[in-house]
Amino acid sequence: MSSPTTAPHPAPPRLRVLVAARPALESQAAMRHVSAHLTEIELTGEPDAGPAPDAAVVCDDDVLAARLSASGVPVVFVASGGQPPGDIWPTSAVRCLHRPGWLGGQRAKGVHAVGTIAPPRAARARAARGAVVQLSTPDLHPADREAVARAGAALRAAAEAARYDGKPLLGVVLDVPAPARSALLSAAGEDFGTLPVTGVEEAATERLLAEASLLVSSPLLTAVNQAHAARVPLLLLPALDADQARRLAGITEATGVEVLDAAAPDSSADRAVRGADPLWNRISRALEHAGDDRRGAQRIARQVRQLLLAPF
Repeated sequence: MSSPTTAPHPAPPRLRVLVAARPALESQAAMRHVSAHLTEIELTGEPDAGPAPDAAVVCDDDVLAARLSASGVPVVFVASGGQPPGDIWPTSAVRCLHRPGWLGGQRAKGVHAVGTIAPPRAARARAARGAVVQLSTPDLHPADREAVARAGAALRAAAEAARYDGKPLLGVVLDVPAPARSALLSAAGEDFGTLPVTGVEEAATERLLAEASLLVSSPLLTAVNQAHAARVPLLLLPALDADQARRLAGITEATGVEVLDAAAPDSSADRAVRGADPLWNRISRALEHAGDDRRGAQRIARQVRQLLLAPF
């Protein structure tokens, strides 16, 4: 007599994690880098689609983080540009602070300082082909003429510095809201209609950097990390708001990166491109001294897995 066949156990449901970020260059970069280390988990970018996720990673969107936490979803909140403005953190299960070892700063109670959130890999093309520009103005409103004019001047100076590099401009990456983008490009000058401009949601910045000879960027921690990983000279644009000004002060004090004078970019670009002591060497020494292993994205991914195993 044959033994009864045992019915197979049903496969456990696949865990589902929401990954979301503000539509800002820094936030989107952090989200991409963390997501690259969660390949075994089903990821979704739609907070209101389908059943509630088992957990969430939210980069800088404090309103969404608070809403998810209130609905019972365990949240890993990531402050991707350093301390949030006003040092105000949303209610969430885990709070992670992007604070590279070279930046220094005080420890915050109840906050995980994860170190450098770096790209998962540092691909480098054999021959650098040109410059990449990153301009971050995620809150720009077309009716704010003064802000549009400042951002337009910064973009125009960035393009002039890129041309000074002597190679073509590979791409301009913007996180400007769609309604304000045409106003910004108009303020930057007539020739910007022919430039390769992409929005942050569609730009493969790491791929562009693999072929870059120069990165001209708003003062962002991720720009320093990108330049270091890709070994690309970095030139920073002037700050366009108070948050960027705070970040710029920390970056320039720690690294000595040149800041482009939007009124006269040539001399600043010359020092940045021809500098004898490349930025990535200075950052490498600072990281080694600080014990920063550039594994911030992995540490955040580990926090997500811990939440999935033992949710709050």
